[in-house]
Amino acid sequence: MRVISATEAADLVATAHALADAARVATLLHFRKDGLTAETKEAARFDPVTVADRLSEERMREILAQRRPQDAILGEEYGAKAGSSGLTWVLDPIDGTRSYLCGTPTWGVLVAVGDASGPVFGIIDQPYIGERFEGGLGRAEVNGPLGRTALKARAPRSLAEAIVMTTFPEVGTAEEGAAFRRGGQNSCVMAPIATPMR
Repeated sequence: MRVISATEAADLVATAHALADAARVATLLHFRKDGLTAETKEAARFDPVTVADRLSEERMREILAQRRPQDAILGEEYGAKAGSSGLTWVLDPIDGTRSYLCGTPTWGVLVAVGDASGPVFGIIDQPYIGERFEGGLGRAEVNGPLGRTALKARAPRSLAEAIVMTTFPEVGTAEEGAAFRRGGQNSCVMAPIATPMR
């Protein structure tokens, strides 16, 4: 595990927020705009990418090139860039591109930084609704229209009372999918679209 000083931790947090800020602007430029189309990245299934996905990642990479050029990057749209610091930024410029295309607010921007042992800090930003979740390096909070609140788990309860939500019920084994469908009232599914909006 790489040792991260308090000064570097502060810089990582500030950089992550700068990335999320830039991605927020880039994604909102195209959200719910006429003419937004998508290409699919895979022939076997609909895995959409839009101009907003690419612009969002480009803007985040520009910031990293200026602020932390020694760090590695692993981005969903533009792949890997090697680094020398022992830290890697993982960027998902729009997590939920299907929802983005449909004009629903259930999409976000994912930013994380980690070392060889795993993630050390991450942000989930939801640009359209203005909520930002962050965790790691001593922080665990959500900041949005209702203010800043500490993140915490719900009170203990039985597994039968658990609530599960997914936008991809098809992911996993057939047995896992069947178990999810048996969850009944405690299972929330947002059905994915099959083709891009034109």
